[in-house]
Amino acid sequence: MPMWHSDVSTSSEKFVIRPNRSTTGKGIALLLLGVGTITIGVAVRFWLIGAWMVMPFAILEMLALGYAFVAVERKTRFCETIELDEETVSVVQKNWNATNEWKFPTYWVKVILDFDSSGWYASRLYLRSHGKLLEIGACLNEEERQELTQHLRNRITGCLT
Repeated sequence: MPMWHSDVSTSSEKFVIRPNRSTTGKGIALLLLGVGTITIGVAVRFWLIGAWMVMPFAILEMLALGYAFVAVERKTRFCETIELDEETVSVVQKNWNATNEWKFPTYWVKVILDFDSSGWYASRLYLRSHGKLLEIGACLNEEERQELTQHLRNRITGCLT
């Protein structure tokens, strides 16, 4: 869900867009620790009664589960900041390992909401200026994307008049 903040003194506006996260990294670690304790405990019990092949599969299962949790954690560390003022539109996209930044002159920016012609896929929101096309708001749902589009269009049009 986009959150925005307006600064009346500088007439700028800032949007912060993040994916919905149901837990933190610490919560994921605690869940993995709990599941791992139970799984390894059951595997040790089977190992003690002679079914030793359960242990390697339990370890592989915990490694796969840990890898999946790490992959999801990295994917949800995405953050996008859009800052509008009278002269520029700045977009900063931060991922778990990289930060990308773009600046567009407000006068030349066009906000494009592209709908899929078949209706199967979600719309895509773009900023276009001087031959550059940048997708923003990819982690938003359809309603939030349309709301952000309308707000950006109104704000950019307001800066130009």
